Amino acid sequence: MNVSMVKLENSRVELTVDIDAEALEKAIDEGYRKTAKKISIPGFRKGKAPRQIIELNYGPDIFLEDAVDILLPQAYQKALDETEIRPVDQPDVDIEKVERGVGITFIFEVDVYPELELGNYKGLEAQKEIVKVTDEDVLNVLKQQQERSAQLIVVDRTDVQEGDFAVIDFIGYVDGQPFSGGAGEDHTLEIGSGQFIPGFEEQLIGAQVGEAQEIQVTFPEEYHAEALAGQDATFKVTVKELKEKSLPELDDEFAKDISEHETLDELKAEIRKNLEDDVTRRTTSKVENTLLELIAADSKVEIPQSMIDHQAEHQLEHFLENMQYQGLNEEMYYQITGQTREDLLVEFEPTAKTQIINDLIIDAVVEAEGIEVTEDEVNTKISELMGTTEEMDPELEETMRKYWESQRKGIELSLVREKAMKFIVDQAQITEVEALDDEAVETEEV
Repeated sequence: MNVSMVKLENSRVELTVDIDAEALEKAIDEGYRKTAKKISIPGFRKGKAPRQIIELNYGPDIFLEDAVDILLPQAYQKALDETEIRPVDQPDVDIEKVERGVGITFIFEVDVYPELELGNYKGLEAQKEIVKVTDEDVLNVLKQQQERSAQLIVVDRTDVQEGDFAVIDFIGYVDGQPFSGGAGEDHTLEIGSGQFIPGFEEQLIGAQVGEAQEIQVTFPEEYHAEALAGQDATFKVTVKELKEKSLPELDDEFAKDISEHETLDELKAEIRKNLEDDVTRRTTSKVENTLLELIAADSKVEIPQSMIDHQAEHQLEHFLENMQYQGLNEEMYYQITGQTREDLLVEFEPTAKTQIINDLIIDAVVEAEGIEVTEDEVNTKISELMGTTEEMDPELEETMRKYWESQRKGIELSLVREKAMKFIVDQAQITEVEALDDEAVETEEV
């Protein structure tokens, strides 16, 4: 096989593989041996007819297609081995010629891993914000935990008030007809939460427990269900029960109930540390992204669209997994937002491209600086990821170890990239500045 390569635009190459007549004939003979057993010829047992007899009956090129199927993957692999390219997608294939006694020529076009012309990555300048965790930030987290530990208590009152949790039965009508999804029983609705259509909850204020009433509303013009958008509707609602939120006291008992700490002060200390760790991660990430943006602006690279598409798909799948943790499957998310999978993929393209460029930059720095990780460093990381304890079941520990060992290459890549990013940061001139007033500490899910 003779292989040649031509570089095309946007990290794409054309590979030409010429196969001589002798190799084509061998492939035809192999095709005969694979296919002949399925062919019946009068006067011969099925699968036992000689090749010449089959070709006389079905034509001399009967096994040519089989030969192409045999040679195509061999030709592509030969091209990859000789050119040492790194494809990022499946190739487009064209057969320029195929002729017995002459040979066959395959032409492959494929996107390849981009070559980055690395810009300056030393002595860059960036600012690092100093964000201070305050007592108020700690209290906000405590209040969130307090809210999650709240209980709903039935109240001895019959009129609905703002902030009540009303247990209701309801059924909605448009033009006098019930509509799909417009009914519910024993639904708990927080009055004033904005959970229902605008105007619905406000009209329940003052309603009496046990009394049915009608509520008139208009669906928003951009409502996710197009059939209801802008429509006037009537809801028949019965309030069955009223409840109020009862919050636990923020004291030592509360700390014991929701954590392993004995006192509220110990819980506060843990919350503060978690907030400070989170602030450090976020401010460090901002510095790293700033430096990578500067390097990217001084570098040159062409990213093939297929590579961006793959990365966008990966980011979308991660996004949809997070939605599932919040109780929304993919179809539900599309219904609520009015978006399609294609819409989201387009939205993810810019971040996908940025992630690819950042990885290329870091990999280029790894190569330029000869950055490596040792086997001991990888083993230490695996031990950290396993988080084993003396009480852990030995079989479980062995299962976990086998899993993380199977991820060794990925862990090694992650560690070497961490080292490269640290090298870039260490080489930079970082100036610490006070965070802007609107730079608040993020306290959700801490």
